[in-house]
Amino acid sequence: MAGKGDISEHLHLAGSLGLVAIHGGGIEPGTEEMARFVADHSGASLYVFAGRRETGNLSLHRPSHRVILQDRPLVKKFLNHVNMAISIHGHGRNERCAYVGGLHQAMVQQFVEVAQAALSHYEWIFDPESIPSEIRGQNPNNIVNLPPAQGMQLELPRDLRRTKPTPDGRKFEPAGDALVLSRLLVSYISTLM
Repeated sequence: MAGKGDISEHLHLAGSLGLVAIHGGGIEPGTEEMARFVADHSGASLYVFAGRRETGNLSLHRPSHRVILQDRPLVKKFLNHVNMAISIHGHGRNERCAYVGGLHQAMVQQFVEVAQAALSHYEWIFDPESIPSEIRGQNPNNIVNLPPAQGMQLELPRDLRRTKPTPDGRKFEPAGDALVLSRLLVSYISTLM
C-alpha cells in the first residue's frame, strides 16, 4: 500500500488539450518530465500522478484503464476542463519502437506522420492490432479517452524518455531524442488549440 509521501499529484489548468503522466516520477521515468516540458511550452493543461519513493516505484504502477482516476478530485477538475488529451507512458519492450494508441484515430495518424519524419530511426507503430493489447490505449475507461474528443496515448522506449538535469540542477528535462519528440509535441499541439 502506498503511503502519503509515496505519491504526488499535480494539476495545472490551461488550454483545452491536456497532457497526462499517470505513471510519473519513478514509475515510468521521464514521462513526467516530458509532460511538464510540453505543457509548459504549449499552453496545454497538465495532470501528473507520480511515484516518489527512493526505490520500488514500479509497485505503484496500475494499468490506465484500471485506475479509478475519476474518483481523484484533481482528475475530476482536469477532465471537466479539457476537450482532448495526450497521455505519455514508458515501455520496456523494443527500444526502437514507439507505440501510439488511443481512441482519437485522426490525432494518432496525424502525429505519427510528423514523428516518423523527424525521428525515422524509430518504428512508430499505430495500428491497434499491431500494438500489444495492454498498451494500446483503446479502453474507453483509460484517462486519455475520457475527455469529450478522447485522445492519444504514447508508449515510449527509454531513449524517447531520456532526461538531463536543468542548468540550475534542481529538476530534470527531456534530452536527446526525448527533447526532439517534446518539441514535436509542442508544435503539434499548437495546431490543435
